Amino acid sequence: MVSNKAQFRIQQMAFMIVAVFFFFILVGVAYISYQYKTIQQSYQELQKEEAMRSLQILTNMPEIGCSQEYMCIDEDKIYALAVKKGYGNAYFWPIASIRVYKIYPAFENQNIIDCPAPNCNYYNVYDSGQKNVQEYATYVSLCKKVREGGYTFERCEIGKLSVGVKLNEKAE
Repeated sequence: MVSNKAQFRIQQMAFMIVAVFFFFILVGVAYISYQYKTIQQSYQELQKEEAMRSLQILTNMPEIGCSQEYMCIDEDKIYALAVKKGYGNAYFWPIASIRVYKIYPAFENQNIIDCPAPNCNYYNVYDSGQKNVQEYATYVSLCKKVREGGYTFERCEIGKLSVGVKLNEKAE
């Protein structure tokens, strides 16, 4: 009877060790799951911050920005980039897409007319073709040099610069 009691205690101890082991495994899995979610959230926040910085950086780039104004885009340069697609590689643009819309003065028809076309109001500067893209936008001055009545001046309109960032597909 004593050996049965000792054997029962050994089995009880082994069961408790296995139970404690499984408890710590469950706690570890819960902790890893929590850390994975926070890493995904941090990744999305970093992508959003990168897009916001890209908006500011793009308006100050000599390739598309006006010479002396802040948050100003030269429409003639945007037109050249949209028509030629010369900067279409992924190394130059670290983002998924760049689009520029004319907002004001509004056109009679509210349809988006892709440039080059008469009375166009949309420039597709860069599109990587990626799917699952989140767009961030800011309002900018959209200026171009105009010659009227023997004078040359800059005519500015209100535009919207939109930058797309690829979303993490697993985060959705």
